[in-house]
Amino acid sequence: MQKVRRFVKLIEATNEWVGKILAPLVVVMGCVMVWEVLLRYGFNRPTFWAHETTQFIFGAYFVLGGGYTLLHRGHVNMDVLYGRFRPRTKAFVDLITSVILFFFLVVLLWKGVEMAWTSVQIWERSHTPFGPPLWPIKLTVPIAAVLFLIQGLAKFISDLFLVLTGKELHAENGLGPAVKKGVNF
Repeated sequence: MQKVRRFVKLIEATNEWVGKILAPLVVVMGCVMVWEVLLRYGFNRPTFWAHETTQFIFGAYFVLGGGYTLLHRGHVNMDVLYGRFRPRTKAFVDLITSVILFFFLVVLLWKGVEMAWTSVQIWERSHTPFGPPLWPIKLTVPIAAVLFLIQGLAKFISDLFLVLTGKELHAENGLGPAVKKGVNF
């Protein structure tokens, strides 16, 4: 059981690290947008690269943050009934719905690898005047799918442990995500 706990902790630590690496991208994206607005409206000298750059930064931020968001239970739940369930019942429901998540992520990984590989093979570039390479941003899709998939696996293991034993996997040794409670709307 210690190996399972360590495995889950490693996955959670990986997605926590990725989330912390991604966080400053919001500031970078904001700075690029402020720069563009300043040049466009303050000096009537718009850039040809800022819009596409912010799209790329946001795209990477958005897809790569999926595993981190799942770690912190930040994805939206339909809380009409779910919020009233006991932790063991929530874990059981999450086990059932994880099948849908895994199906989606496997397809995303499969198609993402195909798309990224094709893009890398032809050194795909944008068809805009800026013309940045597209293959790096397309590589984020399969990487994100893997990060999300392994975090989904860690959550599945934790939920299965809770359903089978009535105890949380992370209760011993203080292991587990920094945030145990999800965001409910």
